[in-house]
Order: sequence, then C-alpha cells, then structure tokens
Amino acid sequence: MKFENSDYNKIWKSNEGRKVLEMILSEEGFIKPNYTFYLEKFRIDPTLTPTNEKGEAIFTSSMRELATADLMDMRAPLGDTRVADKKGVAYYNGRIPDFAPAGFVEKATERYYKEKNFAQFGDTALIAQYATNEIQRMTDSANMTMSYLAAKALSTGETIYDMGEGIHSAIYKSYIPTENFVKAGSKVWSDPTCPILDEMARIEEEFKNKWGVEFPMQWEMTQEMFDAYFLKNDQVKEWVQYFRTINNTPLPSMGVLTRDLAKEAIVAHPHNISPIVIVDEKQKDVNQGIVRGWKEGVAVLRPAGYAGYIRRASVLDEEIFGRFGNKVNSYNFTSALNGLGVWMNSVIVNGNFQEWHTDLFIKAIPTLDEFLYHVIVDTKTAN
Repeated sequence: MKFENSDYNKIWKSNEGRKVLEMILSEEGFIKPNYTFYLEKFRIDPTLTPTNEKGEAIFTSSMRELATADLMDMRAPLGDTRVADKKGVAYYNGRIPDFAPAGFVEKATERYYKEKNFAQFGDTALIAQYATNEIQRMTDSANMTMSYLAAKALSTGETIYDMGEGIHSAIYKSYIPTENFVKAGSKVWSDPTCPILDEMARIEEEFKNKWGVEFPMQWEMTQEMFDAYFLKNDQVKEWVQYFRTINNTPLPSMGVLTRDLAKEAIVAHPHNISPIVIVDEKQKDVNQGIVRGWKEGVAVLRPAGYAGYIRRASVLDEEIFGRFGNKVNSYNFTSALNGLGVWMNSVIVNGNFQEWHTDLFIKAIPTLDEFLYHVIVDTKTAN
C-alpha cells in the first residue's frame, strides 16, 4: 500500500480524515480519560449557547428560590384562599471563552521520513505515535483546563483564568449571596481542639433553617484538608472511638484513624452532618508543575449531585475557515470532547512546502446553577 492511501495520511483528507480521527478517539487504549474532575461535578449542556457576530457567546445561569410551605389557613365553607407569594428568580451572565492548547505541526522533512518509516513498519506505528504523543497531550490540556476552572467555580464562586500564555482575565462571577460566604466558627479548623463537627452541624442548621427547605446536601473538601484537619482533630477522634465502641466494632489493633473510618462515623453523627465528598483535583502542567483550582483552606456545603452545566458554544474557526479559508489550504473538522469543541486538521502551504497541522479549539466553561444554596466556608479564619 502506498503512503498516500494510509490511514495516517487520510487524517488530513477532507472527507476521510474525520472518520480516521473518530476511530483514534474511540479506540480503547489509545486516548486515556485523564483529568476529568469537571465531568464528575458538571453536566454538559445539551444546548449550544448562541454566538453573536463578534464570535461571543453569552450564557445566562438562573434559578428560582425554592418555595417554602406554611401551615394551612382555616376557612369558612366556600371561603377564599390567599395567594402564595412568588419566589424571585436570581441569575448571572457570563462569556463562554475560547481555549486552545499548543498545536501539532509536521513539516515537509518530517513527512518525508515518515513516508520512509511507513514503507518499513506500516501504518500502525505512525498512528499510535500521533495518538499517544499529540492527541493525548492536547486532550489532557483541555481536560486540565476545564477541571481547573470547575474547581475554581466550586471553591470561590467565580472563574478567573490565569494560566497558559494567552489572555488572562476574569470570566464570570456567580450570584452566590454574600451571606453564603462564612468563616470557620469559634476556631480555625486546622486547630486540633476545634469542635469541627459542631461547627459543620451549626453551619448546616443555620442555612437549612434560613432556606426553609430540605434537600440532600454534601460537604466537599480536598483530601489534604480532610487528612490534616479531620484525622488529627480531637472531637473527630473521640466521636469515632465512641461510635466504634457502641457498635461493638473497636478500632483496629494499631488504633490508626483512617479516612474510611472517619467518614463512616461522621455520617452517623447525631448532628446529622451531610456526607463528606473528597475533591480529587490536580493538574500536572508541564511548565507550572502541580496546579490546583480549588482554593486552599475552603470547604463547600452544597446540594448533592451535579453543581451545574458546562456551557458551550460553536467554535467560530470551523465556520470561518470552512467558508473563507485560503483555498490553497485544506481544512477538516471533527467534534471534540463530547461537543465542547472541535479538532481542526489542516494542510497549510508555507512558502515552497506544505505543513500538516492538528489543532484543538474548545469553547466551553463550567457554570454554577445551584448558587443560591452554595455555601463557601473559609476554614482558615475564625469568627
């Protein structure tokens, strides 16, 4: 078989390229789903946000305060009923940003040597190298960015992008009520003598009484916080010991308090503390090292389940290159990351030679949709 007919060469063909890239993306073992924290916390919006003539997509996140019930009115037969007050709608707007990782470029000399390798080793090695080195790298970059922003939204209520080499700016600030930002309580949570379970129960009770509604809630915090604060906390250790004793299941002989033992006992605490969900979010940036979007020292209390939607919009590049791109060049597009963006494979004339490019364009942002009931606790600051 000639190189021109190889699957690797077809990646940059207008009609066949999409099928080959889709095969690479779906082939088990080729592309690993790394850094997908954001998909654990946010659902992908099934509807695209419209884009204006400037290429901007403005989303609106809104929610109505849940209605609360009161005791009924006693009335005379055929008496009128009073009309319930309608709860207001809160909302915020934001812009869906565009993102792109560093792209892939193959120059004419590289293509020449790949043709020679193809003659000797065939197609499989070329595709595997392209997938694991380039497609995986760009996929990881996109997933890391979305997870970083998801953690920022959850732990601060806003997204500010300060990574990469492109634009650095605020993206949106959600409408979390000011009173939903609270301090640790009588002591900072890192203090082993802090009555940490009492403080969690107090915060929950205060907000549930204020809201007047009951729905499943969950606490969220990093593994580092849980290990450093809870496993070393006097009240937690005392409660776990008591819980294990009354259930006739004493601690293991070494007496070491583990994460599972602590979480099991906390859920059973008489204060009815909501379950603790550990946030496992960190990015391994090639330039920055380990990067986290979750704000240090923050614990979050929020409704159980997904926190919102990943808003998305059409990538303008697909339409503009498709309609107005230089006809000397060729472009083909394939959907990326479940509709969060597109892959663009292009053959570009650069001077006397061609170049083969692969780029990934993402236009998406995780957004909070339960913001009225989202509580952010600064555990490093006492009242």
